[in-house]
Amino acid sequence: MIEEQLLSKMLDENNVHSVLKYSVKAEDFERNGDVFDFIVDYRKKFGSCPDIETVAAEFPDFDYMAGVQEPFKGLVTRLKQSAAKRRSFELIATKAKDKFKSLSGDEFVSWIKNEFTRIERETSTDFSQGVDFATNGQERRKRYEESKEKHSEQYVDLPYGGLQCEIGDYLLIMAYTNRGKSWLSSHIGLYVWKTQNKSVIYYSPELSQKQQQSRFETLDGHFNNALLRRGELENEEEYYEYLKQYDLTDEERPKLLIKTMEDLPNGLSLDVIEADLEQNPDVQIVVIDGFNLMNHGKMNDRNSMTTTSRRLRQLFARHNVLGVVTHQVNTQAEKENKEMDEETGARIVKAPPIESYSESVALIQDPAMVLTFDQNDGIGQLLVAKAREPIVGKTIDLLCNFNLGYIEEPQLTDFF
Repeated sequence: MIEEQLLSKMLDENNVHSVLKYSVKAEDFERNGDVFDFIVDYRKKFGSCPDIETVAAEFPDFDYMAGVQEPFKGLVTRLKQSAAKRRSFELIATKAKDKFKSLSGDEFVSWIKNEFTRIERETSTDFSQGVDFATNGQERRKRYEESKEKHSEQYVDLPYGGLQCEIGDYLLIMAYTNRGKSWLSSHIGLYVWKTQNKSVIYYSPELSQKQQQSRFETLDGHFNNALLRRGELENEEEYYEYLKQYDLTDEERPKLLIKTMEDLPNGLSLDVIEADLEQNPDVQIVVIDGFNLMNHGKMNDRNSMTTTSRRLRQLFARHNVLGVVTHQVNTQAEKENKEMDEETGARIVKAPPIESYSESVALIQDPAMVLTFDQNDGIGQLLVAKAREPIVGKTIDLLCNFNLGYIEEPQLTDFF
């Protein structure tokens, strides 16, 4: 049935590119390889997939299935898994018997290892054959037309300074420890979910569910965070009334999924994030607070962190989500950036420069946008340290009262 589902979705959505990019071939199909080749060839010749009547006339036994909702990645993965199992069985049941008789022991081991490696490579969805620019003009036109129709959907407004990020990109927020970058990322996740109708997964590996949900409630309803966590709210009836809006079941309401330390017994890894995105294809925003708390492999060194950063960038693009990642500026950079007011002796709030990365230079190379942040005594500053648009160097002043859930740009009346 997986074959019919995939082919039917290709026909319904007039889309072969989303399948060919995973190097799907006729050999991956047990029964319908000829149907697959027919659809692909027809698309190349005429610029669009055939209608179902044309396919039915050519292949009377093909069982069309309308309205397949599973994403192409999931369908292709299941097709490849089935093909891997089938090819492995065929290898063991036929070729291996003859080779076992004709080859020496070490030759047979080497041969069967190479055969299984080939099957693994050809049936993996991690392998992509790329895109042939010489022949994909129709696909590029379709992408452009979709961009015209969905321009507003492809961008995410941030709650500060009119900044925007594109879906499929990687946003990094850097600040020194205890400056409030987790409050900032929580605010962004909540703001996008509530005002732009986009589903969000929020990962907070070092907080509990109670702590993270209390932060969202404080940012959303401006309930005193310290009193909320202790169960000592003076306005608890107002809090109970506020909670009623979240007791309603609404299938149209976007998701705000929260995963904290108790949901991540083995830590936060790329595999966990990818699995969550596979299970929640409607998610458009992934927030990771913070990068240094992820599992980066056994060594957990600069090289493994570089690998994680690069794979995160690929993962965000592959699943067409905006990734918002926080990371910590190192102590040496904090010392170099520290300035004191000569008259008051107070520390001057100054967002750190982009060079204040730690562990791996990939952390500033991979993101499309880098924001650095500083905050002291309720005064905050964001610096656009990297961006595609000509706004690099732009600073945004913020008034921050984390305990009451306010992070906002000052108004003129704030100074009078």
